[in-house]
Amino acid sequence: MSLLPSKLQAICCSLVCAVALAAGISSAVAQEAAIKYQEEKRAANANTVTIIGSSTTSTFTKIIEDIQNVLDDPRSNELRVLPVLGRGASQNFHDILFLKGLDMGIVDSGYLQAYKEKDSVLYGNVEQRVQYIAKLLNSELHLLAPKAIKSLEDLRGKKVNLWKPASVTASVTAAVFKLLEIDIQPVYLDTDQAFAALKKGEIAAMSRMAGAPQADYDKIVVDDGWHFVPLSEATLAPEKFNKLIGNFLPAQLKHEHYPKIIPQGETVSTVASGILLAVYNWPENSERYLKLEQFVKKFFDNIDKFRDDSRHPKWKEINLAADVPGWTRFKPAQMWLDARRTTASTEPPEMRQAFEKFLQEYATKTNTGGLSNAQRDAFYNQFVKWWQTQNPPRRVR
Repeated sequence: MSLLPSKLQAICCSLVCAVALAAGISSAVAQEAAIKYQEEKRAANANTVTIIGSSTTSTFTKIIEDIQNVLDDPRSNELRVLPVLGRGASQNFHDILFLKGLDMGIVDSGYLQAYKEKDSVLYGNVEQRVQYIAKLLNSELHLLAPKAIKSLEDLRGKKVNLWKPASVTASVTAAVFKLLEIDIQPVYLDTDQAFAALKKGEIAAMSRMAGAPQADYDKIVVDDGWHFVPLSEATLAPEKFNKLIGNFLPAQLKHEHYPKIIPQGETVSTVASGILLAVYNWPENSERYLKLEQFVKKFFDNIDKFRDDSRHPKWKEINLAADVPGWTRFKPAQMWLDARRTTASTEPPEMRQAFEKFLQEYATKTNTGGLSNAQRDAFYNQFVKWWQTQNPPRRVR
């Protein structure tokens, strides 16, 4: 199928012929050159998909680079994956909707509802236009500050760097401080500028929402005297902590993530949000839809290759079958899962049964009511890790 309307294609062929004739090439050769040009252009675009991430050092971009390295094979040219640098997970949602030539992107799961609330007319049916292929990872909130800053309350009225205005870092950090009723002075600096400002005392803290480990913190020197500010029951009032966990996933930053910052054997409590591989839902059987269908199949069929130690550690957390409340799964992805409900990449029925039993026992022992989606998701992620240690997964055939 040609990428160009027939009229436009004819114009292009005529131009190629005209250039060739002007250069002294015969009309027959010029016609052949024009045909080859169009065929090469068609072939170059036929199997190419684009995915937008964030900055060069971000976890999101590293995840996309892994996708490219695993799936993009120049020998067969079956599929070509083009990573695109973006502004972050918030802007990515908008870009998937409106940018020409963009197929997929890394987005925060909370932005679908956020955009609907922002403009109910423009984004009224956005769940039908932007859908998700899979939940990739949890993105943790990193709040780096001098060790004198013991809690978020110590940042009241102070300058806190929120990275880029359209980023998930800016929106999540602002939401956390708003929930806790702590006013701050937001500052927007890139990572290198923020490190310099923090060292000079020009800002009190710098925030970054990213999947741990985040490469930016490799720049930290051991004796800089900085640490990650904890968000825990020990540093927050109970009612504020409960409000926070009701809106975000509980998470931990570990020594293994940041050996220069977190001492051996210690962890830092924080919060996280779900990060998705989202896609524009093109009409079925359209050229763009068929390319994405091909991508989904190859991506899911090769999911075990992403768990290799050479890839980002976050790949070891992925569960392709994880549902995301409020979102619609892209049809080719849902069809792949439906056809392979008994494989290791999906959720084994016995694991779900064991998890539901665990939730019932937990509710009985703690005398608590129903859990929020965020709490249930957090429990499930921990349960999956434990289950996999007890039941090593079978490989997808």
